Amino acid sequence: MAKIATENFCRNPYKVTGICNWSSCPLANSRYATIHDHEGVFYLYMKTIERAHKPNELWEIVKLPRNYEKSLETIDKNLQYWTKFFVHKNKQRLTKMTQYRIRMRKLVHKAREKIMTMPRKQQKRKSREKKKLKKLQFWIRVLRRNC
Repeated sequence: MAKIATENFCRNPYKVTGICNWSSCPLANSRYATIHDHEGVFYLYMKTIERAHKPNELWEIVKLPRNYEKSLETIDKNLQYWTKFFVHKNKQRLTKMTQYRIRMRKLVHKAREKIMTMPRKQQKRKSREKKKLKKLQFWIRVLRRNC
């Protein structure tokens, strides 16, 4: 759990809302559903009471289609007898994830300059070299005037 001034956020990877409360906690509820993104493909994860005795098979995984409307229909079909809370929150999460997928696609195609960072030691070394060169040039000029 991560606390901030307004709310408590939960770091559980299976969280639908991200907010730490009893109604949206996968640890507190024996029946839970969420959506995950694995390398650009969305999956609907469903946890049911009947699978509780098999921890390695606790979550039933359903692959969602790439089409947004079809994936909403898939969520409706799979969460048909679930509470409206889970259906609504999972649809919200799918909407948000498709929007960030679209934004990521746009950013990849957009041409941008790459910012190259330089370690501090190298920066300091370069600035010292510049200062030494200035001093050297100054002394060369002074010596030429005196000769």
